[in-house]
Amino acid sequence: MRPGKAIPPGASAIHHIIDDDLKDAPPLGAVIDRFRGADFYVAHKCEFEESFFAAQGVELGPWICTYKCALRVWPELDGHSNQELRYALNRATPFPGYERGAISPHRAAFDVVVTAAIFEELIKKARWSELVHWSAEPALHTRFHFGKYRGRRYDEIAASDPSYLQWIVEKSELEEGIKHSARRRTRPPRPSAGPRHPQRRRPSGRHRRMARNEGSEYPPLHLGGSRSSG
Repeated sequence: MRPGKAIPPGASAIHHIIDDDLKDAPPLGAVIDRFRGADFYVAHKCEFEESFFAAQGVELGPWICTYKCALRVWPELDGHSNQELRYALNRATPFPGYERGAISPHRAAFDVVVTAAIFEELIKKARWSELVHWSAEPALHTRFHFGKYRGRRYDEIAASDPSYLQWIVEKSELEEGIKHSARRRTRPPRPSAGPRHPQRRRPSGRHRRMARNEGSEYPPLHLGGSRSSG
């Protein structure tokens, strides 16, 4: 589609698209209706898409952010960019028919294909409710991408220099994802809430005799639970 403004040189340096390439493309308003009405929209770093559409007066959502979800599901990875995840998850050929040599990174159509492959891996690892929850929160970064601790993990700095994380939370003007990531590593552990169910009283001798006489037994206490959504 035609963006309605000149493409900055910095953007062209990434995807190698220039204004002349889009002179015959339709504007957003001519094509957006075909994409309305989805239950969810999936994107890698979906804030970019949200801000782009908002600037055009278009509201779409809710969103599943494969970047935020990948940070939760695979925190051990060194990087969580679209292309890094593609190779880390053994999706160099994202789908049959999209061979590795045919993929051009940073071109919209191919980024969609790679994002779909990442999403397919995510739904194997997490519940849908978790993906929705994580996407609605700020990104939970695993490594610093700036400053004196660039490349080091938040957990490592939480142990060696917790005051730095405290400064990020309380005094810095860094973006909310970084503050959220520091805040999560500086919270004191929550006290145990105790057993999820009250302890069942041991039946009295009279009730035990009644149960035996009626040929029944007291049912065992059933402890159920679900995996935390992070």
